[in-house]
Amino acid sequence: MAALLVPDDRQEEEPDILAKLRKGERVDHFETLRRCKDGSLIDISLTISPVKDHQGRIIGASKVARDITQRKKSEKRLLEQAYLLDLSSDAILVRDAQDRIVDWNKAAERMYGFTREEALGKISHELLRTEFPEPLPAIREILLRDGRWSGELSHLRRAGSRIITLSRWVAERDQKSDLIRILESNNDITERVRVQEELRRANQDLEQFAFSASHDLQEPIRSIKLYSELLACEFGDNLHPDARRYLEYLRSGATRMETLVRDLLAYTRAGLSDEPAEITDANKALQAALSALSGATTEARVRITSDPLPTVQVRATHLEQLFQNLISNAIKYRSPDRAPEVHIGAKRQKLQWDFTVSDNGIGIEPEYKENIFGLFKRLHTSEEYSGTGIGLAICQRIIDRYHGRIWVESETSKGSTFHFTLPV
Repeated sequence: MAALLVPDDRQEEEPDILAKLRKGERVDHFETLRRCKDGSLIDISLTISPVKDHQGRIIGASKVARDITQRKKSEKRLLEQAYLLDLSSDAILVRDAQDRIVDWNKAAERMYGFTREEALGKISHELLRTEFPEPLPAIREILLRDGRWSGELSHLRRAGSRIITLSRWVAERDQKSDLIRILESNNDITERVRVQEELRRANQDLEQFAFSASHDLQEPIRSIKLYSELLACEFGDNLHPDARRYLEYLRSGATRMETLVRDLLAYTRAGLSDEPAEITDANKALQAALSALSGATTEARVRITSDPLPTVQVRATHLEQLFQNLISNAIKYRSPDRAPEVHIGAKRQKLQWDFTVSDNGIGIEPEYKENIFGLFKRLHTSEEYSGTGIGLAICQRIIDRYHGRIWVESETSKGSTFHFTLPV
């Protein structure tokens, strides 16, 4: 019988077991392989005890065999997972439902300085002195609701220095949806955060300088323009034709500079304000923009229509600037072959609104669609179309404040549709 059950490469096991039994020794939880009726092999655990008569002589053996195939498969899977975890460059730790660490990969050892043996069994946020962006119960509520959470955490390394990590948590549940384990993956972004903060401060200083410079430049430019006009008015008849032409160049240049400084001021203001967003009725913001553009719309005889617009979480002045710049752009680049038309609409898309400003103007060639939102980007000369090339850059800057997106769909000679998204 044993010859049928025991694989060929394990035939020596039975004599060894029998030898121990003859000595009165017990065999406990001996793991091996045995053959089934269909010829397949299974993992089993054997417990064998000698059976003695009343005189203490060994007269037989009691054998209990347990099928441990599933346990072996689970152990193999865990070993494979542990190997894969150690291959990751991210610090990965596995926590049980009470936040005790049950696994800790090599990258976690390198990042935090604690060995696996030192980390196992510890409460993770106590070991690492974790600083959370919001209370831990609120984070766990999101994790249990959505099955995952991600955010930036501050951890204390064994050496005493703090690091910032981008942390991702994934919840593992049982069939009853109860929490079993949490897989936490941490990527050290300390250097990136430091560089971003330095860049933010540098940009803030640059914006403040640009704002101050633009503001301070307005008065001298206004003086140049004013006195050139006074010279032309009071002494124009007595001046040589070349002098009058030079004065006109001076006045024209001062006017262009005045427009540029004004637009630069608007551009910097779009990024400097730290005031919180407010609930704004887009219909009222559109009417305010159209009121400011009434002269231009009347002169160009533009037909402007709009759908009912929603309320959005954005400052009213910013939304007015968006409408004003985009409608002004549509008026400026109208087609000479047809009466200009502009339509404003909005469609709900999950957690944001997609606003559109469509026109039937000259359109934009495909290769320029991505470039037009840059500062001072112009597709035409100032002789063809007036302007400084800042209007669309202001729109981009405003949209960036609200983590939205702005883009254009256009076909040459058939018009353009500008899209921008804002939070609900």
